[in-house]
Amino acid sequence: MRMVEDFDDIEAFEAKETRDRLPIGWLILFWGLIIWGVIYFFLYTPQFGGWSQEKAYQESVNK
Repeated sequence: MRMVEDFDDIEAFEAKETRDRLPIGWLILFWGLIIWGVIYFFLYTPQFGGWSQEKAYQESVNK
């Protein structure tokens, strides 16, 4: 049976692959998607951007 002290060292259990930083492309994609989501939310939410399906439909019918 192992002693509790054997489990106190977290570095022994950390995977070596997770010690490195994330690739810059992944970070750009991550933050880009967050920014895109916020912009999309404000543009296409009727309370903020004023866009709605009914309004778009009426504009297309009136043309």
